[in-house]
Amino acid sequence: MFKLKVANQVRSKRAFETRWFLYEFIHKNPGLTIYALSKRLNWTTGKVEHYMKKLVKEGIVKDSQEIVNGRVKKAYQSTPFGEHINWDEMKHTKKPEEVK
Repeated sequence: MFKLKVANQVRSKRAFETRWFLYEFIHKNPGLTIYALSKRLNWTTGKVEHYMKKLVKEGIVKDSQEIVNGRVKKAYQSTPFGEHINWDEMKHTKKPEEVK
């Protein structure tokens, strides 16, 4: 049972690190498609798509669609971290613009 718990923790940590890496990459390279990301990262399109779905669902990354040559092109960009912080719930923290 202990080994299973440790294995799950390791798996969760790796998944978090992968999502964080992908977020940072998208932040530095906005507007890429799943295919372009997979080529640049040398990952499979399935792996990129799996983690992109999670990031979009969490609201950390936004996707946009446009039609190019009759095909839908979905591109991704990061959202600013300030959008993910609920400052009203943070009792002892001031918003960045309030810090002197």
